Amino acid sequence: MPLKVTKINDNITLIQTPEQSFVSNSYLVSLNGKERVYLLVDPTPQEYFKDLIFTLNDLIGGVENLDLIYVNHQDPDVTSSLAPIMDMNKNALLIASEDTWRLIRFYGIPRERFQAIEFFPNRKVVLKTDDTLEFIHTPFCHFRGAWMLFIPEKKALFSGDLLGGLSSREVNGVYATEDSWEGIKLFHEIYMPSKEALKLAIDKIGRLTPLPELILPQHGDIIRKNLMVDFLAKLNDLEVGLDYIKRYESQQQFYLYAFNEILQNLKNNYSDKEKLMQKLKEINSSPFFPELIHFENGVATEFRIQPESAIELLYDKFSEDAPREERESLRIDIIKTLRKYNLDIPEGILYERQRGSENPFRRIFKIFQR
Repeated sequence: MPLKVTKINDNITLIQTPEQSFVSNSYLVSLNGKERVYLLVDPTPQEYFKDLIFTLNDLIGGVENLDLIYVNHQDPDVTSSLAPIMDMNKNALLIASEDTWRLIRFYGIPRERFQAIEFFPNRKVVLKTDDTLEFIHTPFCHFRGAWMLFIPEKKALFSGDLLGGLSSREVNGVYATEDSWEGIKLFHEIYMPSKEALKLAIDKIGRLTPLPELILPQHGDIIRKNLMVDFLAKLNDLEVGLDYIKRYESQQQFYLYAFNEILQNLKNNYSDKEKLMQKLKEINSSPFFPELIHFENGVATEFRIQPESAIELLYDKFSEDAPREERESLRIDIIKTLRKYNLDIPEGILYERQRGSENPFRRIFKIFQR
């Protein structure tokens, strides 16, 4: 299946892999001045190498016209196609951190074709187009050597895995909506190691001058300025990795009791048993993510995400095509069960998201902002 190409503006073209739930984003950046510079940010996985070459033929006349290649970190979904790209283009320079180079050099890329971010004074370089490439270190988000790329003249921030996510919005397109938050939340809970690492990265974004108007992550949806502050604020409070493991360790057993009680009630009331088992299977169906909830003989025995997120996943899966009465009945059952065990109730269940309308609390907040 070919790559999906979307022109974001006069300077940025999005190149996406065709997966539905977890897309990988590459970006072709075209900068114009006395001369033109073509920059490829986070190339596609090696699986799509041929498609990328055909796409570059259409967009810029061929891979040989690339001037710069930038990678945020060492993961194979952004680096596995580097070696053949650089074999086909003998002049492009690869930019990455030294920590990243330490691992990607094993692809056989010549050292003289690589430029370390740490070499640039103040971690900035001005191109012959008069555009600035500014590099922002985001350690352990999710790799020690991860650096974001900011082009201040274009107000565009290429954030790598930070603010990336599964596709969870309910409409087609490439731009984030409020529904995108669920996919971002889940992705960060799994892959970001600590809240402190996130807070440091978010603080650095807040200090950028000018503030970005586009955040372009390596996975999921592009975030525009209308949602930027909201998502960054939520991310700043999100418990991830070791943080939620420590917090929920003592409560894990109680959440499992509650989850399985809710699940048993669903089994008792669900007439189509085959469909019920299919929905449970779909919770863990993504080939790109580890098993989120481990089941044995139809019983949950371990959460590999926040227990609250696991319960939200269960609710979302069984309410997605249910009549309003069934959906409300399930929501009430979840609330009653969690209260019985004195456990926190996920906000998305306590105040059910109104599809297609604005959350009343958000409306009130906007009124006070004025």
